[in-house]
Amino acid sequence: MAKSNAQLQKDKRAKEKALLDRIGAEKRSLIVSKALDDALQVLGERHGFEEWQETVSTFMINLAAAPAEESERFVKMSRPKIVVKDKWSRQLEAFAATGTEHILD
Repeated sequence: MAKSNAQLQKDKRAKEKALLDRIGAEKRSLIVSKALDDALQVLGERHGFEEWQETVSTFMINLAAAPAEESERFVKMSRPKIVVKDKWSRQLEAFAATGTEHILD
């Protein structure tokens, strides 16, 4: 028999609580920067998924509960180096000053 949505949510909360207990943590609100919030919002819109905060929280809890060998690969992920060009810098400064986007040639 299929579980009701309420039962699925209850099971999900119980699983999350068990993970939190296992790593000795307590549940709190996820506080994110504006940039991260915006980025996750864009991903949610792009992929038709609204519960990004819950997904990020679950990922972090599972990563913390995983053995070091499993979580190590996330520490060693390559991170692209972003080099801010002068043009971008001027565009950002103009936007910060006026609040409107100016395309500089």
